[in-house]
Amino acid sequence: MNETVRTCVSFNEAWRFCLGDDGAYAQADFDDEAWKTVTLPHDWGMDYPLNKEAPCGGGGGYAVTGVGWYRKTFDAPLLPKHRNSMIQFDGVYMNSTVFLNGVAIGGRHYGYSEFTVDLKQQLLEGKNTIALRVDNSMQPNSRWYTGSGIYRNVWLLGFNTVHIDNHGVFVITNGLYEHKKKARLQIQCWIRNESTENVDVGVEQHIFDAQGKTVLKDASALHVKAGTAALTMVMPTVEEPILWTDKNPYLYTVETVLVQKGAVVDQCSTRIGIRTAAFDCDKGFLLNGEQVKIKGMCVHHDGGLTGAAAYPDTWKRRLTLLKDMGCNGIRCAHNPPAPELLDICDELGFLVMDEAFDEWLLSKFKSADYGYSRTFTYGGSQFFANDGEADLITMLRRDRNHPSVILWSIGNEILEQSALEGLKVLRRLQHICHQEDPSRLVCSACDNIAAPQAYRTQEDFENSLDLVGYNYTGRWGIRAETLYDEDRKKYPSRRMIGSENPSAGGLRGNYEPVLGSEFLQSGYDTITLAHEFLWRYTASRDFVAGDYLWTGIDYLGESCWPLKGAPSGPLDTAGFPKDTFYYFRSIWNDEAFTLHILPHWNWVGKEGKFITVIGYTNCEEVSLYLNGRLVGTKGYDFPNVGATKAWNIKTKITKPTTHDLHLCWDLPFEAGELRAVGRANGKVVKEVVVKTTGAPFRLNAAADKEAINLHAIAHIEISTTDEEGLWVPDAQLPISVSLEGGIALLGLDNGDLQDMSPFYGPRRRLYAGRLLCVIRGMSQGAARATIHAEGMNDIALPFTVQV
Repeated sequence: MNETVRTCVSFNEAWRFCLGDDGAYAQADFDDEAWKTVTLPHDWGMDYPLNKEAPCGGGGGYAVTGVGWYRKTFDAPLLPKHRNSMIQFDGVYMNSTVFLNGVAIGGRHYGYSEFTVDLKQQLLEGKNTIALRVDNSMQPNSRWYTGSGIYRNVWLLGFNTVHIDNHGVFVITNGLYEHKKKARLQIQCWIRNESTENVDVGVEQHIFDAQGKTVLKDASALHVKAGTAALTMVMPTVEEPILWTDKNPYLYTVETVLVQKGAVVDQCSTRIGIRTAAFDCDKGFLLNGEQVKIKGMCVHHDGGLTGAAAYPDTWKRRLTLLKDMGCNGIRCAHNPPAPELLDICDELGFLVMDEAFDEWLLSKFKSADYGYSRTFTYGGSQFFANDGEADLITMLRRDRNHPSVILWSIGNEILEQSALEGLKVLRRLQHICHQEDPSRLVCSACDNIAAPQAYRTQEDFENSLDLVGYNYTGRWGIRAETLYDEDRKKYPSRRMIGSENPSAGGLRGNYEPVLGSEFLQSGYDTITLAHEFLWRYTASRDFVAGDYLWTGIDYLGESCWPLKGAPSGPLDTAGFPKDTFYYFRSIWNDEAFTLHILPHWNWVGKEGKFITVIGYTNCEEVSLYLNGRLVGTKGYDFPNVGATKAWNIKTKITKPTTHDLHLCWDLPFEAGELRAVGRANGKVVKEVVVKTTGAPFRLNAAADKEAINLHAIAHIEISTTDEEGLWVPDAQLPISVSLEGGIALLGLDNGDLQDMSPFYGPRRRLYAGRLLCVIRGMSQGAARATIHAEGMNDIALPFTVQV
């Protein structure tokens, strides 16, 4: 970016924060010296202990909410030397008001929307003070954990009076031709003229490949009247394009240059993928004309121990694991995500359902702590009538250039599904989506399809959607057995997708029965035949585009004390894989062999008692051995494929022992070694060994990076081994962390949602043998993290914080 014409600099540093409320906090001369200094993004819900009596209840993870203030003093000479300057907030939860030198200049009710405030009217020479009031006191108000405060990045923007509008460039792949050897693009650009004179400008579009090589350039002339904005468009053709796919997410860059009187007055970069995305009532989802089954997961926006604060490295680590699991889809449930998440989805090749709202005009139940008799709850419905359309447009314009986004969702389990007004709202929102982006379809995630309480309007609601999202397809009546069959017969032209269906999660590494809680499951409880049945159906029916499962990662909220979150995913809040991670990998990742057995084999005191051993695999058969003795050989056949040449000539020669998508052995416990040997085509392709271990003897710690960029983060994974060097899977011992140099501790997380101690403390126990430590680079130079456990040698990890 040419900083002489446009600037975009981080405005995250040197803020001060106070939990409390006083109108004096807005004034420029208020003394905030005693306030806490924070570097954004910041979620104050992670700064305080959890409280069983918290107004947000279990729905909000028992976090502290309330009203908080942020203040920052800055010098006007540091601003870009342009006439126009503004501040962009990527997300503030919620109901925010921004003050500059004591005067209110903007804000946003909806806590998930990006917004900007214009500085030029109130900006002073010399020192200026910006203050932000954040009101998250009306509780409970969302599903589920929201966080509180300025939890996403903040940017200081500067540009000329004639400039490219914010999110004003929109690139569509308008078609693939000549056997995909040519791609026609449609590049639109809005130019805004805030001067007092009409102008004539040139708008250039330069396209570069991933190596920075120029692919083509195009240009157009445009007349823009004073005080207005005007649209220009070009339709260049890219020869021999490398298409963006979920397996090869190739990215191009469009550089837009604005020229006035022979001089460049603005420019911006837009990263794109060349691809087409379509849904068909018979073929499901088509990416570049090819059938792709969506194997998706829903994710909430919290990052575990950092709460709602959006750190790209956290999401990169999590999504990389989901990708290895075979997942190729992400549903942003139930609100617009951080823009960095979509950047990562572009890079890794995820197929994203981008969702705007969890409620429209009707408010939902949000916390079990208040009971179902509560007459009202707060939330997005308070502001929807006035702000809903603007919030939707904000999401659409911000996200529409992401190739990963294949589908817009205008609502999740909207109560208006069965209301007369609901159809009117749906049509209005869907029209806005089509107007802003004609290249993508629109859905809503519906949970009352075929429900006993559904009215005729429910059917009209579904039939008005471009694509019907099915939440919990088998929830009602006989549909537990028939799933989509009735609707396939009744509505043969309906496009269908599973927008939310049960995943498989549970407590990582826990194999004991969990009694008295609907929220907790052991490792055995999550071997769900229901999901296996659903996947067999979905995978073998082309007309079902795929599924997004609830959820890919454990999340904060939707819980009851003493539990702070929902253990619904194959990854826990710390990003550690559970056993069910390997279940999904075995059915979804067709590029590598998977073999995983559970449980661990540390059952001292239970000798002779039968233990159920579960195997997740995509090998054709698996032989299980206990201390060298064969227990049994088992396998399953998926997908089942019948004869293609003659009735007595089988397509696949296998000997399945079950129709399930997992294998199962029962054997009496005997300390020693379990060994599983997987075969395909008669050859050994995978082998796994699980041994009985001794007590923890030695600490282990490994960081995902040694060089940390300023204000970026690093993850340290901590575990223990016994005297023979075997990882101890049931270790629970306390760990402490101390830091030196320019790094700060963001927190420790073991993935145990029953551990109600604060994330931010320097001590936490291992859970199921693992612990995660997250640090942040705060100042340039050498640093060190020391990991300590009683009776063991310390581990010192060196780091370098770099600018």
